[in-house]
Amino acid sequence: MSPPPALPDTPVMRQYRELKSAQPQAILFFRLGDFYEMFGDDARIAAPLLGLVLTARQDVPMCGVPHHSFKPYVAKLLRAGHKVAVAEQMEESSAAKKLVRRSITRVITPGTVIEDELLEPTAANFLVAVEHDIVGWGAACIDVSTGEFWATQALNDRGSRKLFDVLARVRPAEVLVSPQGAEALRLRSALPAHACLTIYERRRQEGPDSAPEWARSPIWTNHHLAARAALTCRRYVADAQFHLKEVLSPAYRESTSEMQLDETAIRTLELVESFSGDKRHTLWGLLDHCRTPMGSRALKRWILHPSTDLNEIALRQNCIEDLFDQPDIRAHLSDLLRGFADLPRVVSRLATRQAGPRDLGALRTSLQALPALAEWLAAATLCPGLSILSEQIRESTAALASCREALATALNESLPARLSDGRLIRDGHNAELDDLRLLHGDSQTFLAKLEAREREATGIPSLKAGYNSVFGYYFEVTKVHQAKVPARYTRRQTLTNAERYITPELKELENKILGASEKIVHLEARLFEDLRETALSQHGALLGLAALLADLDVFNALAETAAANDFVKPSVDLSHDLKIEDGRHPVLCALLPAGSFVPNSLELDGRERQILVLTGPNMSGKSTYLRQNALIALMAQLGSFVPAKSAKIGVVDRILTRIGAQDALAQGQSTFMVEMKETSHILSSATPRSLLVLDEVGRGTSTFDGISIAWAVIEHLNSAYGSAGENGPRGPRVLFATHYFELTELAKTLLGVLNANVEAREWTNTDGRTEVVFLHKISSGPADRSYGIHVAALAGLPADLIARAQEILGQLENRSASGCLGAARASASSPELPLFEGHPALQALRLLNPENLTPLDALATLAALKKKL
Repeated sequence: MSPPPALPDTPVMRQYRELKSAQPQAILFFRLGDFYEMFGDDARIAAPLLGLVLTARQDVPMCGVPHHSFKPYVAKLLRAGHKVAVAEQMEESSAAKKLVRRSITRVITPGTVIEDELLEPTAANFLVAVEHDIVGWGAACIDVSTGEFWATQALNDRGSRKLFDVLARVRPAEVLVSPQGAEALRLRSALPAHACLTIYERRRQEGPDSAPEWARSPIWTNHHLAARAALTCRRYVADAQFHLKEVLSPAYRESTSEMQLDETAIRTLELVESFSGDKRHTLWGLLDHCRTPMGSRALKRWILHPSTDLNEIALRQNCIEDLFDQPDIRAHLSDLLRGFADLPRVVSRLATRQAGPRDLGALRTSLQALPALAEWLAAATLCPGLSILSEQIRESTAALASCREALATALNESLPARLSDGRLIRDGHNAELDDLRLLHGDSQTFLAKLEAREREATGIPSLKAGYNSVFGYYFEVTKVHQAKVPARYTRRQTLTNAERYITPELKELENKILGASEKIVHLEARLFEDLRETALSQHGALLGLAALLADLDVFNALAETAAANDFVKPSVDLSHDLKIEDGRHPVLCALLPAGSFVPNSLELDGRERQILVLTGPNMSGKSTYLRQNALIALMAQLGSFVPAKSAKIGVVDRILTRIGAQDALAQGQSTFMVEMKETSHILSSATPRSLLVLDEVGRGTSTFDGISIAWAVIEHLNSAYGSAGENGPRGPRVLFATHYFELTELAKTLLGVLNANVEAREWTNTDGRTEVVFLHKISSGPADRSYGIHVAALAGLPADLIARAQEILGQLENRSASGCLGAARASASSPELPLFEGHPALQALRLLNPENLTPLDALATLAALKKKL
């Protein structure tokens, strides 16, 4: 394939190449008249993403978008993971047609945008900077649109697993990393498809004197990787949004008081994103009855960071319970919350000087709604938790009173979209502006008044005022009255029958009239800047208020969800119990017709009831049961009510899942390798307080290998964590779904292992066909069979194929039974028999013929199988 043609060597293209070389990783929007044009490779990339026709000039590909409506196109490129550099015309085109000077005025990256048009209102938009060295990594996360900024680090993180978990929680729009870090940490494989990976050359670190004050505090000097990442993040944002640096102060975050969720658990439990892509199919989508975007984002943060602090959990539960019990208060609160704008994003736009008049209007409306909310909360009968929150909102109301008054007295009721459109400031707020508006809007009245005064002063009855585009404003006097013209008049123009004059007063009026429009724009801009500074001086109080409103919104939303879905308040304590009576999958139950979901119970305690081995048919609901119990535990610890008749949750420190089959072929990993890596991570990460959800461990390999691995995993979980005394846990609480019926024998030999199955009923119709109904009900004891062929029939496989499968299954079952018996009798004296004590197949062989097959026969059979394998 021949290389693409080079850009023509013209003045404009030389200018384009120079600007493009300054931002090689960005798609350059090059302003040409009324359009932003893209050329060469940029055009090839952008055209299909933006739905544009790719044209060419002098064999150079090009496409363009209108300059007045370019933001929707930028949004599409950002969602595709690209950056955009905007090159503006810095001067008007001249008559001489000289080359117009152009400069890049802004670089828009996925992680630094703040405009509403480019953001999802209810989702955070994080930029993450990653620093690493031989001892570990540090990560800094900032949402420029809200001001949330924090950093963390981890040492000796084998395989960067903890870093990947952080990335899974924040779902970054953009990640900054050095070339060496990108390769060493294999970040590309850990990022969501939409994320932009920016290779960022780290600059020389700031010295102790030049570093910001926060970076010199002990918390950061003791966490140098987190500090380096925060400084990198801060510099990158300052380059793109240089005004925002005045509010960029990060917090150091440890995850000591929250449930740990790894990337796999977040994905498989569909907490905030579903496999279908529909938010309604996620836990976030179910719970999100928030009335403000900041509330929705806070709820998402709660879901991804459930608490392990009993006091925090109890506080949240009590606030939700109070609103749950008072539907009238809940409804009124919903109406009041709708009156508040997205305050963090408004403040961020003000801080970056990218706010428009309507941002100030949104802030004014929110602050005007605040007293009513504070008064109503003070008058309502509320629990202690909500009363404390109410008092904090009342204090915020008082602290922001001056800002509220300034905006209310200065701004018009109806505000323009752009500052240049005018009429931002209310009449009567500024005397100078009032005069200019009066002058601009009624210039003829002012001119007529001056004309009348001059007629009276000079005694010239025919004196009249006029305007000429060449000479400006003038007084015209006929030659009959030339002798009466005062000395202060200056001749401007001579006509056949008259003379035209200018006076100092008329010149001053002319300057006022002709400059009034421009002066109005400049004066309103200055007054707008004063109001912006007034609001920004309260940015801490505004962000604090936003956090309070978000919490109140989440409490109300969770109470609304609980009331609508018949949830109950769970008990959360420091036991190791996981007791759920008639639990339901919260999302699936809400989507199905009322009454169609079959509830199921669970009781684990980490000791006598530690591991539940769940067997049953395909399509019967095993995975649903596993997921619903994990979700109920998670919901309880974020403070929510739960879908059950009752629930007691002993604090869970982490939820670890192994559900579903997937591969990572790009990284050279098969489905089974991914399964084993996930299982290895679970075994190394679990603690006696963890909840493990394991589905079909060992299914990716041969039957005997799979059974052996699954058997050994259960034994390990049952014995490798020790016991914390007589009443302490044996190990983590485990839900283990499997098709290996051999594993059900473990309940007879291992304390703490229990069997359960999903019920199915089978009968034969009058036409001789066998029908199976899955009851979706969990019962104690093992299942009798898997009904896999019946599921294949339900899926629509041909009838002759199903019949043949039934025939083959019968032959295999008969051959397996006779072959095992023969091999056992032929190898009765094998010296290797002791090696197979405890092998999972031992119990299965005993089940084949418990009366005639002795233990010695069974072990002999295993010895023979070992030799063959």
